[in-house]
Amino acid sequence: MKNPGCDLAECQTSGYPVIFYGNHSIDDDTIHILYSSFDELTISIIQTKKGYGPRINYTALFNKNYSNAIVFENTTPLNSFSLIIRRLMKFNDKDDTGRLNKDDNSIESYWLNELKTNIARRGNNTNQPSFQLPLDIINGLLTIDINYPGESMRDAKFPNLHSTSKSYFLNIALKANNYTLPNTRFALEFYIIQLGIEGTQFSSSRYIDDQYTPG
Repeated sequence: MKNPGCDLAECQTSGYPVIFYGNHSIDDDTIHILYSSFDELTISIIQTKKGYGPRINYTALFNKNYSNAIVFENTTPLNSFSLIIRRLMKFNDKDDTGRLNKDDNSIESYWLNELKTNIARRGNNTNQPSFQLPLDIINGLLTIDINYPGESMRDAKFPNLHSTSKSYFLNIALKANNYTLPNTRFALEFYIIQLGIEGTQFSSSRYIDDQYTPG
C-alpha cells in the first residue's frame, strides 16, 4: 500500500518521497514492512502483537521532522530491524581482490537520498514485497526483495541458512548497464538499526559481494 492513510496533495503527486506499507500475520504477531524514500532509502521490518498498526504523520515527514513521525500507539514493538542504504560506490578493482579501500581515489559515490516516486513496486504481494529503483546516474536498476521463507532454507548449493517461522531475508541486487571495464565494481554503504538485549543498537557496513554472489 502506497502512503496509507495520507490525504495530503504530496502523497498523490509524483516527484515526492513515498512510503510503501505491507504486513503479514504469523500466529499471534504481525510483521510490518515499511519501505521509505524519505531522506535516505530505508527498509524497516517491525514485529508487534496482532491488532496494532503504524500511525504515520505525513506532515512531519514532508517537513523533514522524522523523530516519532511513525509510531505504534499503545504497544511496544517486540522486535525491529531497519536498513538504511546510504550510497552506492563505483570503483576500479584493478587487482580483482573484491576489497574496497576507503582511501582509493577511484571511488565514485552516488548518494541515495532525496529519492522521489520513481520507485516501482512489483506485483501485489504485501507480505513479500519487491521494489525497483531506477538509478539514472549509472543507467541501472536497484532491486530490493523482502522474502519470507518460513522454515525453509536457501538453495542447497549455498551454505544452509536456517530460519525460524518469523525470519525474513532482504535480497538486494544491482544491475548497471554500459560498463565495459572488466574490473568495475560496485559497493553499498548502509546503516543497520535493530533492537538488542541492551537496547537499540546501531552499526554501519560497506559490502561489495557476499558469499552468495558470483564475481
